[in-house]
Amino acid sequence: MSGFFYFYGMKEENKFELVVHQGRRPLWKTFLAAVLFTAMFYFLYDMFLITREYAIIGSSSKQFIGDLKWAAMALSGGISLSIMKSVMIDLDKNRIISKFYVGPFYRNIHSEIPRLEYVSVFLDGKGYYQVNLWYQRNKHYNMYAFENKKSAMQFAAKVALKLKINLLDATEKGNFHRVDPALI
Repeated sequence: MSGFFYFYGMKEENKFELVVHQGRRPLWKTFLAAVLFTAMFYFLYDMFLITREYAIIGSSSKQFIGDLKWAAMALSGGISLSIMKSVMIDLDKNRIISKFYVGPFYRNIHSEIPRLEYVSVFLDGKGYYQVNLWYQRNKHYNMYAFENKKSAMQFAAKVALKLKINLLDATEKGNFHRVDPALI
C-alpha cells in the first residue's frame, strides 16, 4: 500500500473533509536516513574539534570546510529520504493544506483548491490498482494503491462522492470509461 486515507465530518474549524497521508516509509529508507543523520552529527562534531584545535595549534581550515560540505550533504540526503507529505482538503473554505514533515518538524503550505476534475483507477506495471485525483487537466495526486480492483473502485467511489466529481475506470489499457460512483 502506498498511502493512507480517511474522511472527517466538518464539525469544527480544524477538521477537514478529506485527508490524504502518504503512508509509511520503507524500512530501508528510514535506516538510510538515520545513517545519514548520524554521519551529519559526526561531521559537526569533527568540525567542533577542528575549531578547538585551530585555536590551540593553528590546524588547517581545509578539513573544516570538507566536514562542512559532508555535513550539508548528509543533512540534505537524510531529509530527502525522510520527508513525508499529507494533504488536507476543506471544501467549505475552498482551501487545501499541504503538510510536509520530517519527524516532529513540519511546515504547512496553504493554497486554494484547484478545480478537481475526476478520480481515476488504473492498473500499473507492478500489478497494483492506483487511485489518482486529477486536477487542472493533466496534474494528479496519487492517493493510494490497492492489490485488487474491487477495493480500489470502492475507495475511488467514496472519494468521488465526497468531492462530487466523476469516477473514471481505466483499469484496462485503452478501454477507459466513466462509472457512476453511487452504483459501486
